[in-house]
Amino acid sequence: MRVVRRIHIVGGPASGKTTLARSLGAELGVKVYDLDDIAYEDSGTSANTRPLEARIAFARSVAAEPAWITEGIYLWWTDELLRSADVIIWLMVRWRVAARRTVSRHIRRSLAGGYPHAGIRNLMYHSCFVRRYYWAREAPEPKSPDDDRATTQAATAGQLAQFRDKVLRWRDPGDIEGLLATIRNS
Repeated sequence: MRVVRRIHIVGGPASGKTTLARSLGAELGVKVYDLDDIAYEDSGTSANTRPLEARIAFARSVAAEPAWITEGIYLWWTDELLRSADVIIWLMVRWRVAARRTVSRHIRRSLAGGYPHAGIRNLMYHSCFVRRYYWAREAPEPKSPDDDRATTQAATAGQLAQFRDKVLRWRDPGDIEGLLATIRNS
């Protein structure tokens, strides 16, 4: 039986990556890294994007640690994490689930105040990105390793193909016990 100490969670917007990472981190006693905090400074707007070199340096430093959980939608600058992970969990929820979660999260955060993406225009923009992630049939060619807008489910499938022996496709991020059993038996 293989010991799993390094887990990378990837999936579309609103697929449950953060929730799953926090639950697994607490269950396994492992530090969790939200890659949104690395990709963007401060408020997470595209105007505050971190330089590619800083993203890659962070990925290398985490990959060198003996145990970790990383989570995010990002593909091309996370190669070091994908190679170093013992298990890659690909959350594959249905588009309608992600759409519902996107809207409810936006409303909840907007009503709480201080949300930098509040407003109907931002909701519509993000909803279009969510739809494109789940519905794009072909993987667009990224313009650079930090072209996060080129990330789609098709692109994720292409990027993860080289790691297929350690990819777990998971549809229910709420089933922590089932996932832990799968990881223990992998």
